[in-house]
Amino acid sequence: MSSIHRPLIALLALCVIGPTARGQTQTAAPDAGATFQCQDGSKMVLAFAQAAQGIDAVVWLNGASHRLAWKAPEPGPVQVVWSDGEHSLTWSPGVQLMWMASDTHLMCGRGNHKH
Repeated sequence: MSSIHRPLIALLALCVIGPTARGQTQTAAPDAGATFQCQDGSKMVLAFAQAAQGIDAVVWLNGASHRLAWKAPEPGPVQVVWSDGEHSLTWSPGVQLMWMASDTHLMCGRGNHKH
């Protein structure tokens, strides 16, 4: 993990550290986490959990919970990416979150992102 990404990960982890296991699903919104509005009117709840390779993102969206592993940064714009191979979450400055799945592409955040 590069030294520039450690502070970003630490800042994001301050939102919430949770014990959810990878692959676990749930139907009710979690009790803890940061809530973000998505462009389609839905909401995403984001929490974090300690992992061997960094900090996992625990995402609740559309009635399901997903635990995504942190991915090492690639050259380019500053962003933090988590993925389980099927779903991905990308954080970029300005608290913008992009959720990707085979049938879903959502922009969520606390600002006015144009995509």
